[in-house]
Amino acid sequence: MSKIWLMLLFIVFLKAEDLPDFFKEQNTSGVFIIYDGKNFLSNDFKRANEAFSPASTFKIFNALIALNLGIVKDTKEIFYHYKGEKVFLKSWANDANLSSAMKRSQVTAFKELARKIGIKRMQENLNILNYGNKKISKIDSFWLDNSLKISAKEQAILL
Repeated sequence: MSKIWLMLLFIVFLKAEDLPDFFKEQNTSGVFIIYDGKNFLSNDFKRANEAFSPASTFKIFNALIALNLGIVKDTKEIFYHYKGEKVFLKSWANDANLSSAMKRSQVTAFKELARKIGIKRMQENLNILNYGNKKISKIDSFWLDNSLKISAKEQAILL
């Protein structure tokens, strides 16, 4: 963990043109962006402005919306009960609270959370947050199926 913080501190002091492209070094593509409330630093500003499906990063907002609406009262309240259905990862075959669901990136739990929020309240919150293109297809998959899209830069601003 201390290596990550040290790396982040090092990156903060770099100029944008000096930011190493960690993705190319790993023979993959991606974007890294830092926003301090005034300035942005990125390995690829063009890609940082492109909108993509938020996928797992949406779980942050899914959880915050549920907490704000009182659907779950805190991070320890069990809101998802595993019923024996087939799951992608063995770790998902468990009941979940927000803390455990985040750690496991437990899609099944966050789908349940979205259904509890409901499409009307979810849409209202996406509008309030001005979250990307604000498009919802199906309530329990819109952040995974490419209907909802947001750029890395927009996400950094929201966070």
